[in-house]
Amino acid sequence: MSPRQDRPGQAAERRFLLAPFDVRTTRRVHFADGDAQHARVVLRMVAGDTCIGIDGAGHAWPLLLTRVEKRGVEAELAGPAVSEPAPGALGAALPWIEVAVAMPRASHAEEMIDSLVQLGAAALVPLVCERSQAAARFEGAGRRERWHRISSEACKQSGRLWNLQISDALSIEALAQRGPATWVRCDPRASTADLGPLDAARCDRAHPLVLLIGPEGGFTPAEELRLDAAGAHAIRLGPHILRTETAAVAALAVLVARLQQP
Repeated sequence: MSPRQDRPGQAAERRFLLAPFDVRTTRRVHFADGDAQHARVVLRMVAGDTCIGIDGAGHAWPLLLTRVEKRGVEAELAGPAVSEPAPGALGAALPWIEVAVAMPRASHAEEMIDSLVQLGAAALVPLVCERSQAAARFEGAGRRERWHRISSEACKQSGRLWNLQISDALSIEALAQRGPATWVRCDPRASTADLGPLDAARCDRAHPLVLLIGPEGGFTPAEELRLDAAGAHAIRLGPHILRTETAAVAALAVLVARLQQP
């Protein structure tokens, strides 16, 4: 089947998440449920259209749609995969950066996650602090499902090939017990925005670079002592006090600008 060229506004670069498949045994793939409905109902795509399929694990393929029906969207691989190293792996553009943040409420958290994915965070750790508000401590299944959906949409929009990893909520103490890591924290009282001799070359999934963002009201003195004991680098992002979601995005942008590889 040849790709159709007669559809006005056709966007061959549209990206869709694929249902799990084994590339060694098949060249026929199916869209994940939500993406199948979006392609069929919203975009009105039909057999013969082309697009990009991603698996969320570092691979993307050019696709040719072969069947668009209410029960699903099927496509065939139309070329070799494009692969991207995992964050922190040899050849990756960024180290493995985890954003450990006291989650803000509702839409603020969702907008923050969208931006963190676009910037290149490898993982999100909801951080439970002494001053975390009750709403920020709550992690219902529906809320986490929505976070994953927002992350997936941000991956497709930005061309990112690795899904954001979202962990269970952790306290600072529990975070420290996971193992070796390099910690960076935002502190409006810090003397500088300079990260100093930060060695991110060794920051992979086994030794992550963890960016810590506290709740409204900041970390308590006891939490600050724990962060200092862990050797956290303290950076100042500007002369004003930032909202949690603003600090998370701004701090990650600083790290990405400093640490990205060509």
